[in-house]
Amino acid sequence: MQEQLLFLEQQLLRPATRGDKRQLELLLHADFIEIGASGRMYDHAQALAELPSEAADYPVRTIESFRLRKLNEELVQVFYSIAENETQRTSIWKLEGGQWSMIYHQGTRRAS
Repeated sequence: MQEQLLFLEQQLLRPATRGDKRQLELLLHADFIEIGASGRMYDHAQALAELPSEAADYPVRTIESFRLRKLNEELVQVFYSIAENETQRTSIWKLEGGQWSMIYHQGTRRAS
C-alpha cells in the first residue's frame, strides 16, 4: 500500500499528469479539497480547471520522508516533505471500488 500511494503522489507531481484532465479525474476524488501552502482552498472543479493550465511550467518536486497511517479500511493519510520548496504535505486517499483517489491535500511551508 505504501509503495502504491507513493507512486500516486509522484504521479500528481508530474507535469504530464497535471496536464491531463482525464488522469486528474481518476486521481482526485469528486469530494476533493486542497488547502495550498498559500492558504488558498481549492475544490475538485477548481483543481481540474487550474492544474492543467500550470502543468507545463510545474517545477521538479522530490518527495522525502514518505510515511502513512491507516485511518480505517478505506482511508489512508500520507505525510511527506518536498525537498525543493521545503513544504510539509499531507494527503488523505480513499479506496473505492478497488481504486485509490485523493480526497484531501494540504501543503504547509516549514518554519524557518
